[in-house]
Amino acid sequence: MGQRASTVEELWERAEEALEASSKRAEGLLTQLAAAAEEGSEASLFAHRHLAEIRLEDNPWRAALHLRRVLAHCTDDDVVHALMGLCHALLGNYQVAVRCYREASSLAPQTPWYHHNLGHLMDVALDDPAGAECHLRRAYQLEPEHDEIIGSLAHCAARLGDLEQAQALAEIAIEKGPCNPDHRVLVEWIEAGATDKPAATAAVRRLPGDRVAETVQLKMSEAGYSRAEIERATQLWSDMQAHCALRVTKPEVLAAALEYAIAVVEQRPGCTQAEVARRYGVAPTSVSARFAQIRNALALRPGDPRYAASR
Repeated sequence: MGQRASTVEELWERAEEALEASSKRAEGLLTQLAAAAEEGSEASLFAHRHLAEIRLEDNPWRAALHLRRVLAHCTDDDVVHALMGLCHALLGNYQVAVRCYREASSLAPQTPWYHHNLGHLMDVALDDPAGAECHLRRAYQLEPEHDEIIGSLAHCAARLGDLEQAQALAEIAIEKGPCNPDHRVLVEWIEAGATDKPAATAAVRRLPGDRVAETVQLKMSEAGYSRAEIERATQLWSDMQAHCALRVTKPEVLAAALEYAIAVVEQRPGCTQAEVARRYGVAPTSVSARFAQIRNALALRPGDPRYAASR
C-alpha cells in the first residue's frame, strides 16, 4: 500500500511538471496516474480532469467520459460542468450541452461565458431566442467589452424582431472586434431583414480572459477571504506579470500560489500549502514552486505593506 501511494504521488508530481512545461509527456503520465490512483481520490480526479482538457478538441466523446468520472465526485464544480457542456456542443448534443451550461451558470452566476454559451446555444441550436435573451443580456452586463458576447446578443435581438437594437449592437461588435469576419456577416444579415434562418452557427467558446485572476477570486471568496484580501491577491498577480514573463499552462497552480502568498502576508494561522493545493486540485509541490517564484521575484514577506489588506 505504501509503495502504491508513493508511486501515485510520484506520478502526480511528474504529470504536474509536464503540464506546467506543456510537455507532450503529460498525457501519458496522466493516463498512468488515472490507472494507478484509487477511483475518486484527489489524484484520480486530477488525472481525469486534465485528460479531458487535453482530449477535448480532438476527441470530445472520450473527454466526456473522463469528465463523467470527475462529476461523480465533484457535482458542484462549475468548470467541469462547463467543460462537459463544451464536449456535448462539439458532439452536436445541444440539449445536453444546454443543461450542462445551465448547471455551470447556476453554480457560478458571475461567469459571463457560461451565460453566453447557454444563451447562444438556445438561440441558434435550439431555436429559442426568447429563452436565450436573458442569458445573453446577463453575459453582456458582466462582460460589456467583448465583441463575441455583443455579437451574440445582436443576433438574438434581431431574431426577436428588434432590428434597430440589433444593428447598433452589431456595429459595436465590429468596433470591438474588427478582425472577426462573423460580425460583418451578421450586419449584412440584419440589414437584409434578419431572415428566419440564423446567421450564426452553434459554436461555443472556452473561457477566455485572465483565468488566473478569475480562479483566485472565486476560490478565495469560497474560502472566506475578505474583498480586500482578494483585491490584494489580484494586485499581486498584476505585479508578477509586470515583473517577469510567465507561462500559464495551468491557471489553478498560480492561483493557489497567489492565495497562499496572501495567507503568508496576512499571517493566517493554520494555512498550509497542502490544504490550499487540495482546494485547487493541484499538487502541493507545484504550489510550493510557484510560491517560491512569487516570493523571490517580489521579495514578499509576512506583513508586507504592499499586499496586506489592512494597509
